[in-house]
Amino acid sequence: MKSACHAILTFGTLLSGLSGFANGADSNTYYFKHFSTSGTISPWYKDDSSWGVNAPDGTGFTVMVTGEDWGTWSPVHTLPKKLRDLNPDHNTWFSQNAYPAQGAGYDACYDIFIDSSYAPTDRNSQYEVMIWVAYQAPNSPLSDNYDSNGAVPWARNVNIGGKEWDVYLYHWPSGGALTMTYVDTTNAGWFSGSLMPFFQHGISNGWYSEDHYLTSVMAGWEFGHGNYEATSWGAVGF
Repeated sequence: MKSACHAILTFGTLLSGLSGFANGADSNTYYFKHFSTSGTISPWYKDDSSWGVNAPDGTGFTVMVTGEDWGTWSPVHTLPKKLRDLNPDHNTWFSQNAYPAQGAGYDACYDIFIDSSYAPTDRNSQYEVMIWVAYQAPNSPLSDNYDSNGAVPWARNVNIGGKEWDVYLYHWPSGGALTMTYVDTTNAGWFSGSLMPFFQHGISNGWYSEDHYLTSVMAGWEFGHGNYEATSWGAVGF
């Protein structure tokens, strides 16, 4: 669970292409994190609202990060910070377009990490909050329970922040880690707003407490073959 949107990936044939920008460019505000899980990928960056990855022959993970992730800090950051000390009016936004190849899956998501320690540098944070704004099968959230149709939600159509989400829980078999995944039932492809309603939901269910630290917030994709582009991104005011 190394800072990735955990999902099942398959492979396919490239359907659509996107023009890209220099791979060497990088953000002065956020940590542009990307890695391949198979084959070759080509991350690209124009500015903080225009970035992505072309992956006709590869699979992997590409995100923008604010805060601290495995000992790497975003150039500008106000995280980590205890949940109780967050500005409730902070703002985030992420919109994107996905062009998966035939038969390939992806999930476009926020990947958010919470821990009892201020900034763990040699491991993932204990609690992972994922917000899936769009996805395509065979990608599927991790779950404690499965049936013949796949992953079974902990709860369906939960109203959080005025929008309905299916909620999945996965307790990792070692270390006491917990992944909570909120899946947009409309598959809208974007999200904007404060993350506090999600944190309040987790606290009210006893999954973590307001004394835990929000260590990082990131958004992007775990992807199969295809091309993926962000059309807006930001996380400010924590």
